[in-house]
Amino acid sequence: MELHLAILTLAVCLSADAQHPPETSIYTKNDVQLGVENSLVCHVTGFFPPPVNISWTKNNVIVTESVSVSQYRPRNDGTFHIFSSLDIVPEEKDIYSCTVNHRALQGQAQTKIWGVPEMAAVPARLGPAVFCGAGFTLALLGAATGIFFFIKGAATDNTDTAEKEKLFMQWTYQ
Repeated sequence: MELHLAILTLAVCLSADAQHPPETSIYTKNDVQLGVENSLVCHVTGFFPPPVNISWTKNNVIVTESVSVSQYRPRNDGTFHIFSSLDIVPEEKDIYSCTVNHRALQGQAQTKIWGVPEMAAVPARLGPAVFCGAGFTLALLGAATGIFFFIKGAATDNTDTAEKEKLFMQWTYQ
């Protein structure tokens, strides 16, 4: 009750001629993944007086299905805000827009555009990259170890070792 009285007081303080244009923003409800259902939210705030007109487009075609609009909600400063949402399934290169019209805009509607982010358009497949990177690293490590022992063995000119190998070979082929 006190909130309504405060809003009424602020509304009376704002003359009938006072108009405040809206500020509009557009964002997704969840992280974007191609082909996964999501919602775009158009937040319109700071306007006075109500109403505002909110419309949506997808790839420059007006969308009316899967659209919802909240009630006007008062703010502490006597202006209002409202949310509109659009259920979407993002696909590569989709472009959505939210257009807001209010009398304070004097016929110059505000349009906010949202496109599918490039990172979402190319889904990250980290698993194969990590697997290949680890395999390549192990292969390099194995090659380096083999080269190390080969060079070490060649550098050691131990006749004792050569004699043992000669005896082993004779014993093997007898």
